[in-house]
Amino acid sequence: MNYYFKSAIAGSFLLGSIAVNAQDLSRKIPADALAVATLRGGNLTELMSVSEFNQSFLGKKMLEGLAKDHIADFPGMEDFGFNLSSDFFYYNQSSDSVSYNCFLLPVKDAAKIDLFFSKRGKIFTVKDQVRSYFNVDSTEAVHWNAEMLLSVIPIEKSAYFKRPEVRERLGLSTEEESNLYAPENANDAVMADSAAVDVTEAMEVVDEQEELVVAKPVKQKKSTAVKHRSKKTKLKGKKSAGKNSKKKVGKKNLTKKKVALPKEETAEMEVSTSEEAPATFESDMSSDTVVVDTAYADNNDNSNSPFFSDLRIKRAIMAKWTAKMSADFFAGKNQGSILNNADFNKSVDHKAEATIWISGLEKLTSAYLPLDYFKGVNFMGGYGAANAKLFLEDQSIRMSSAMTFSEDMGNVLRKVHKRKLNKKFMKYVNEDQMIGYMAYAMDTKAYLQEYPKLISKIYGSVYSDEIGMATDLFSLLLDEEAIGKVIKGDGIFVFNGLSQKEVAYKSYDYNEDNFETKEVMKTKKETLPDFLMMISTEDTRLMDKLIAYGVKKELLKNHNNYYEVSIPKSPMALYFTIKDGVIFLTTNGQEIQQIVNNTFTAKLSAKHKKALLGNNYAAYFSPKKLSGKIPAETLGRLTQVEKTNKTLSALGDIYIRSFPMKGNTFAAEISMDIPRGQKNALKYLMSITEDLQK
Repeated sequence: MNYYFKSAIAGSFLLGSIAVNAQDLSRKIPADALAVATLRGGNLTELMSVSEFNQSFLGKKMLEGLAKDHIADFPGMEDFGFNLSSDFFYYNQSSDSVSYNCFLLPVKDAAKIDLFFSKRGKIFTVKDQVRSYFNVDSTEAVHWNAEMLLSVIPIEKSAYFKRPEVRERLGLSTEEESNLYAPENANDAVMADSAAVDVTEAMEVVDEQEELVVAKPVKQKKSTAVKHRSKKTKLKGKKSAGKNSKKKVGKKNLTKKKVALPKEETAEMEVSTSEEAPATFESDMSSDTVVVDTAYADNNDNSNSPFFSDLRIKRAIMAKWTAKMSADFFAGKNQGSILNNADFNKSVDHKAEATIWISGLEKLTSAYLPLDYFKGVNFMGGYGAANAKLFLEDQSIRMSSAMTFSEDMGNVLRKVHKRKLNKKFMKYVNEDQMIGYMAYAMDTKAYLQEYPKLISKIYGSVYSDEIGMATDLFSLLLDEEAIGKVIKGDGIFVFNGLSQKEVAYKSYDYNEDNFETKEVMKTKKETLPDFLMMISTEDTRLMDKLIAYGVKKELLKNHNNYYEVSIPKSPMALYFTIKDGVIFLTTNGQEIQQIVNNTFTAKLSAKHKKALLGNNYAAYFSPKKLSGKIPAETLGRLTQVEKTNKTLSALGDIYIRSFPMKGNTFAAEISMDIPRGQKNALKYLMSITEDLQK
């Protein structure tokens, strides 16, 4: 009895696990995805219930946009048929010719999704429990069943279709000829033009041998319905096409040209863009040609120019590829799963509300950069996988990021980032006065020594001789060690607020009686920043010479222990001095006097000290401290001043910091504190959004 009881519990647990994992659609993402974005619905619904979201400003706007005139059928976000407590995904796949943007969503009730498409007038087909919807030219496809919905938006890679051998194989015109007939705004013209490919509504590919046929378009605001024809019908069509290379549709002539398909798809297609003529989209995997039938319009219509002719061919091919890719996805023909990728699994964090993972910046850029122009140039050489995560916590909003580098790049970064921020800076920072700061610490000498190596990695394969000579000349002209002593590589910028200064300027008064103008002096208020900047130095000999020259030329005013920079026609006053191996630059004359007289009062909490001294990069900004300090004249209307101050007062302190490198991984983080009285980060963001819209 005890055995069966335990077995029942174990079985229930297993079934529960299977049910949970069934909605974990990450297993469906293909192994070759270049990028994956994850939105964890379960985490979000824990922070804010669906009913609360429906009543929020953002929720109401989304419902209005999605439901439109059918709000009675879709009163809440849960009524669209998706499982809002599961994970939602976006991923990108790429070939040499097409980039596929894929949205993978968990389905809870497929009937509700059916209703949504029907209410919006979107015609879809059903086959093997999979619903399929295609847009006007079948280059955007949506498929769904009882478990998931997949939306695919393909984007052509222009570099691929610009290749001469590809254009010749596809029967495209030359690039020069196509560009000659391209409209000024090609995208808008294409969408509005009746010559755009009309293979719509039901192009499915179940296996590689099944033939696709698009029936005669239905005259309905340039959108068409599509029907599959039998093989017998197709063969008849081929025979008639073989007998008649030209047809007449009313008074319009129909021309036909054959082009070869790329290796990625071998198919025979007939695409008619005339509203009178039938449009066919036939697939015969034993054929190597695409047949594109084009109905000529009036003589003044440019819809049959080389540009639009090329467009029809490319869209037909992309529609075929998209349908094939989508069908393979639902048939389970994907090659492996992203869950087999160790780096992706390492980036998964179930506590994060949203995550973005990139398989490698080098892979990503090589897939999207126009290689014809940058052939051999590797801008992202050595840049590996990267990820970013968003955490909506009880007390803060936090986003972390990490990037992995190659061993060579990792060695370079470790050398450059070995320096820490000068501790002397801490003696001249008062957090009661400051509104924010930004600090960095790097080794100038190491950077100058490693920079030629970085340039060589990027351009060396193409310009090896030139880069070699340039790097040698760079090292010969620069004394890295001497420069590293003058500017060591660490510094801090402290923002203390804004101030107004009344400045005089020339103007002219016009006398209408005698038609003369008179020069007069007027005054106006300028809003100026108040800041203090500190930079470490070890060798001041060059600086001393520059100061002596500036004083001699009356560009600098000597105030004994500090100097004032004279900037013609500028209302901003700048003061600087060099003391204890630190260059000080400030806009506050009283502050520079306190620094040179050792009377500056410093105050810095342990939290800020840790952020500044423990990281190579650190930044801080307090919107609340800035509230009320922006001059009204700068913002204009009183209502704008009140709105700005209210928004700034509602925002928490913002922090940015990097972390010491671990191995070859560089990580950073940005966070914002949530003011007291807020329940959690998500509800806080919703309240801020609503306040901004009021």
